[in-house]
Amino acid sequence: MASSYSITINGVDRTACVYNRSVTLADEEGEAPSTLGFDFFNHDVGTIPEVEEEVIVTRDGIILFAGTISKISFSRKGSKTYYSIDCQDYTRSLSRKLVVEGYENMTDKDIIEDIVSHYCQNTGITTNNVIEGVTISQISFSYMPVAQCLSQICSLTGRSWYLDYEKDIHYFTTTTTIAPFNIDDTSSDYKDLEISKDNSNIKNRVYVRGGKYESEDTVISMVADGEQVVFLVPDEAVEYAWKLEVNTGGGFVEKSLGIKNTDKADMWDYLMNIKDKYFECGSETATPTAGTIFKLTYKYYIPVLVVVSDTTSIEAIGPYEYAVFDSNILDLQQARDRAAAELADYAHTMVDGKFTTLTNGFKGGQYMHIEITDMDIDDDYLIQRVIAKSIGGGEFQYTVSIVSSKKVGIVNFLIHLLEQDKNALDIDNNETVDELFEIVPEAITIDDDADNNITLTSVTPPYKWGAFKWGLMEWS
Repeated sequence: MASSYSITINGVDRTACVYNRSVTLADEEGEAPSTLGFDFFNHDVGTIPEVEEEVIVTRDGIILFAGTISKISFSRKGSKTYYSIDCQDYTRSLSRKLVVEGYENMTDKDIIEDIVSHYCQNTGITTNNVIEGVTISQISFSYMPVAQCLSQICSLTGRSWYLDYEKDIHYFTTTTTIAPFNIDDTSSDYKDLEISKDNSNIKNRVYVRGGKYESEDTVISMVADGEQVVFLVPDEAVEYAWKLEVNTGGGFVEKSLGIKNTDKADMWDYLMNIKDKYFECGSETATPTAGTIFKLTYKYYIPVLVVVSDTTSIEAIGPYEYAVFDSNILDLQQARDRAAAELADYAHTMVDGKFTTLTNGFKGGQYMHIEITDMDIDDDYLIQRVIAKSIGGGEFQYTVSIVSSKKVGIVNFLIHLLEQDKNALDIDNNETVDELFEIVPEAITIDDDADNNITLTSVTPPYKWGAFKWGLMEWS
């Protein structure tokens, strides 16, 4: 039985205007929008499609794509004009507004519903399939698109999300059984399976050398000999994160400690030379007498340096070491996370593959199990990308790309680091935005009414003051 297949543009069935074998759909794992491309000829002499118009592709009552036109390219061949049309699904609408919010002790479901209610108004987006999972103690978003907020919530909760073609958000626990079918030695739902194993980028012991972080308070004591005016410090001290106390016999008294070659010497009791690691008497400070006790409380900088290993990989194939140098990493946990991201992507043999099928329903982000004896394959795989190509008669051939791991460990880490820097901004809930509205290039008249309110009205030249009590002017 032939499929019932249609493509509507702006609510009108334009299937007859679309070159059948030109239709291509692409669905990516993650928050990127699904895309649709096709060639169009105005065969029915209807209206020419415009950007932002809605496009819906259905087959046997099932929506294969729904979204809006994002790009139209025109070409002229002989006496006919052809249109190449690109579309993005409704996920695009989740990037229209930037979220500036902070949440404390709220469930993931409540946070998502609040974001949608405030930042997705008039888009038709709903949250009917958002399932409550965990309570998040604290999370903040600083000028972040809604789609990225949802992905950040998922990174905390271990869940996944997508926006369906009815504009409803699905937020759910990731499973391994959501693909339309699995593959084994007896499967016949697919063809042209290709698998590659790659060990060229193995890294199973990762060193991370980051920037520097501050130590806890350290206390050192020293006794003056009656002649010295310079006192050595074993570490490179953090600026002004110090306290100097001096005891000449009557108990410790705090003294001022500035920075040499930065602060004026006559305004400080002592001066610290940070680079050369010593402090000395100020220009107005007498040489300390013998037996004077100095107690310096200070913080110093510690280089961020960690090493993380994947013991399973090392036992199987031996060590493959790798070093990361990144001055933006400023604490040990960040360094461990960076190393773990490298190991997640590269500690084990990477398996990539693809196959083709006529079965509908594959979507980026799903998992499937593949067990092929002569390939020595028996594992779960992530569906990374799905490309649907029209083959005529309303039928599609799907090319499904798979990968043995998400291959996004490093990407996720870098995004997290970037957003962590952004979220470190001191965002005041009452801060105001300097917002500029562009006015169309027409003049306006300004009238003050009886209540001294000012109204603006567009006019054409000649321009003149309206009913101003004190304005008598006209110009072109």
